[in-house]
Amino acid sequence: IAGKAGDPDITKLDGNVVMTQGSMQAHAGHATIYKNPSGVADANGNYASLTRIVLTGQPAHLQQIHDGDCGLVTADADSIDYDNLSGIALLTGNVTVIQHGKGEFHGQRMRYNTNTGEMESGNLSGTAPVHIVLQPKAKPAKPAADTQKKPDGGA
Repeated sequence: IAGKAGDPDITKLDGNVVMTQGSMQAHAGHATIYKNPSGVADANGNYASLTRIVLTGQPAHLQQIHDGDCGLVTADADSIDYDNLSGIALLTGNVTVIQHGKGEFHGQRMRYNTNTGEMESGNLSGTAPVHIVLQPKAKPAKPAADTQKKPDGGA
């Protein structure tokens, strides 16, 4: 889709869309990809060509092995709007996020920072229900009791 000079280049994909960036992978029925025109900086002075991706359908799925804690995070939503420059993914509609071994979230809106792993939920009306399940931390293992007797003195 062509625009005027300086407008982002836009590409639309339909079908079984699969995108990968490092440990992050996304699947969706549809994707709209926004890129800066070659040699043109965005408002922040960045020359990165891929600036934003909007995923929808089937539902849209995102997964990442987060570098900070090496934990797998999976997310499903009606729409995932990912800002490649900031690393922020805005998930909307029937959102399910699972941090494997830590907990899960169900709601209508989630802001996920793919750089830090931070998540924020809620909407402006304050009426949308949010369901969160947190897994308890594993208890540290108790040291085994010393059951062996040491020999008396001799060599």
